[in-house]
Amino acid sequence: MIWLDITDPKYVLFFRAFLPYLRALDEVCITTRSSSEYDECVRLLDLFEMTHHCIGGYGGASREGKFHARLHRQEAFLEFFGENLPTLLITGASADAAQVAFGLGIPIVHFADTPIAGHTCDTRLLTKLARLTLPLSDLIFYPFVLPQECFSMLGMSAEDLVSYPFIDVALWLRDLPQGRDFRQILNLPTHRPTILVREEEYKAHYVAQKLPVIYESVALLASSLDANIVIMPRYGSEELDREFGGLDSVHIVRQKFAPEEFYPYIDVLVGGGGTMNLESCYLGIPTISTRSLLLFHDKYLLEHSLMSHATSAQEVLSLVREALARKASRRVQDTLFFCEPKEQAMRAIIEEIAQRFY
Repeated sequence: MIWLDITDPKYVLFFRAFLPYLRALDEVCITTRSSSEYDECVRLLDLFEMTHHCIGGYGGASREGKFHARLHRQEAFLEFFGENLPTLLITGASADAAQVAFGLGIPIVHFADTPIAGHTCDTRLLTKLARLTLPLSDLIFYPFVLPQECFSMLGMSAEDLVSYPFIDVALWLRDLPQGRDFRQILNLPTHRPTILVREEEYKAHYVAQKLPVIYESVALLASSLDANIVIMPRYGSEELDREFGGLDSVHIVRQKFAPEEFYPYIDVLVGGGGTMNLESCYLGIPTISTRSLLLFHDKYLLEHSLMSHATSAQEVLSLVREALARKASRRVQDTLFFCEPKEQAMRAIIEEIAQRFY
């Protein structure tokens, strides 16, 4: 049995693409976590009808909360599996599962794209999650935009580090169909431009502080433009409701939409996160990052002029106005996100796993 622990919404989409290949190897058991303020994974798994087991929750922003949640999940995993231990753990960002698997002698395959909170190979920038998980792994896959040194400086052997020739988001976005229009579902005017705003993952271990720029940008955009300002919350909508609930042009999303239901219908993305910025850039949508830190992926996007970076609300407004005035035709960035055919790249990963563990 292959155990997939999915604790990040991005990895729902990532492993969804791999599921048919993994099921050809072995039975697959998916676990996840859910809390009242962090249920994106569960909602996405439900949306795509991926059978899963919810084990434990999210610990919130505090170290103590995260630690208690990890302890609870680890004990719950022991009870859940009992004597029927998995043959292999595959994960993308789960300290809980990695530490349980290591303790029980279950081999660990890790897909890692954010080992460093920055864009230089500096041991001081290694994330806490990387330190807690990657040295326990038997095999690590990582995208080509990262240098191998990110992992070798954690003590990993070169033969256990495998670079793959694509950026993750291209797996699930290639040939994206045009789904139902989320603007119509939310009763938004379709004659106005639509600006999608995604909060930064400010409770994540690698984010030093919650910056105000994206929230200041929402207020300025709402007062300056005749446009739909749509916010996709990261952890919940209560604070956003209090701050923006009285603005007619600001809409806070409370349900999950598949990528094909919103990307074809937005004009600009203002993003504080990583995955949605990458998705937007791949699809050729004007993208403005307000992230508090720049990772290797961010530098790659900036170097290829696929994304802009803003540090103030006024700068965001200026860039949004430029993007709306340009009305440039979208062009999917396949060649910058894929270095070889998709099927070939995915099969190479599965073959590596099969040779090592089956």
